[in-house]
Amino acid sequence: MCYIPATVGWLILAHLGIPVLFGVAFLIIIIAVTPPAEGWEKLLEAALDLTILSLGATGAIFDNERVAQAFGANSALVAVTVIAVDLIAASILVLIRARTTRSQQPVSVSHGIIALFLGMITLLAPVGVIIWSYTRGGRP
Repeated sequence: MCYIPATVGWLILAHLGIPVLFGVAFLIIIIAVTPPAEGWEKLLEAALDLTILSLGATGAIFDNERVAQAFGANSALVAVTVIAVDLIAASILVLIRARTTRSQQPVSVSHGIIALFLGMITLLAPVGVIIWSYTRGGRP
């Protein structure tokens, strides 16, 4: 069984949990004040917000001494790889938005679910880096 120190939970809460809570609050405010949208546009917007959150969290995570120590000289390479994954997901989300806008069709259920899945994947990348750093990375 893999032991994950309590520090990892606090690190995830600080870098991802709290921003996600603020993001949810912001999304609720946006939904409350905008007119109802056809289809699943709000889900697509939420997925893009998650991707932006992940990009910001990646920079903060790689500023952590333990994460930098776990990856050593390859720390910048891993950070750029996580950012590249986030940008690929964001470009797919923008592509979905562009195609639905051009065709003047609402975002479909399947596109909305794919969008949310991609948004969640972008959050899992930095979380995976944190967990790996604290469980299998170099010891302080």
